[in-house]
Amino acid sequence: MPASAITIIFSPYHVGIRDHRVGNGPHRIRQHGIIQALEDLNLKVNFIELDRVDEFEGEIGRSFELLRRTSTAVTQAVENNTFPIILSGNCMASAAVACGLNTNNLKFIYFDAHDDLDSPDVNENGYLDAMGLSMLRGESWKTLMRTVPGFTPFTYDGNFLYCGLRDQSDVQRQRVIDAGMSAIWGDSDRKVDFVGELRRELEFKSYDPALVHLDLDVLDETYGKVNDYPSPGGLFEWDLLGCMDLVPTRSTPRSLTVCSFDPDVGDGDRIAKIAVRAVTAFVRSLLDTGVIVRQDL
Repeated sequence: MPASAITIIFSPYHVGIRDHRVGNGPHRIRQHGIIQALEDLNLKVNFIELDRVDEFEGEIGRSFELLRRTSTAVTQAVENNTFPIILSGNCMASAAVACGLNTNNLKFIYFDAHDDLDSPDVNENGYLDAMGLSMLRGESWKTLMRTVPGFTPFTYDGNFLYCGLRDQSDVQRQRVIDAGMSAIWGDSDRKVDFVGELRRELEFKSYDPALVHLDLDVLDETYGKVNDYPSPGGLFEWDLLGCMDLVPTRSTPRSLTVCSFDPDVGDGDRIAKIAVRAVTAFVRSLLDTGVIVRQDL
């Protein structure tokens, strides 16, 4: 059944701390009119803000409570026949989104410069967010992942497509290959035709139904620092808008996560405006393809 509205799940947290670093990203995107832009498409937009998790123990305890709450909010949004858009600080939010969708044979389309597939055994920077996808496939943090509603280990072999992936160690790149994930690699030595390559990939193989993930550091570093991990060889704005418009025409998205944006490390207003345009292009395409239908407001 087509969705009849949008539900924005607002999670302005980094390591469970509200409004900290990338936790400010959702605020800046909201300030630049994401809700109004979607309402201008004659859509009803619901807004759910996740409550503070200050009482939970440390970064790990707070982060997993946010995963639990995100999963529950996504399930409620779907049960209410709305399309969930998650504005999150942490990129590991998509692990919770996958759990909350309760969708068989879920596929993944990830716009990201990083793979998020680290396990604790290979992680070098201590960044918990870098482990979200290893958690989701049941490789790491197994006990805590079982507390996330809807969790069951996911298999990525043939089910996962990266676009713009590039900022990796040799170990990280090999883990992506070994997991059977496909990738449209970013390249600092040549301009990649991201839209053309994405179209070919989606025509060659079905990624349907799809969880769509937009980590804003997929943008090329010429736009300035999106977060603390900028890198060359990424998407330009026209690449991103073209890809966002394309994805619903070649797959059936079930959600969109927008994340990993710290507006205080670079030109935050510029990045926020790009994010609003990207989400709007995506939702407009969802309307054109019938994933969402307008209802009388």
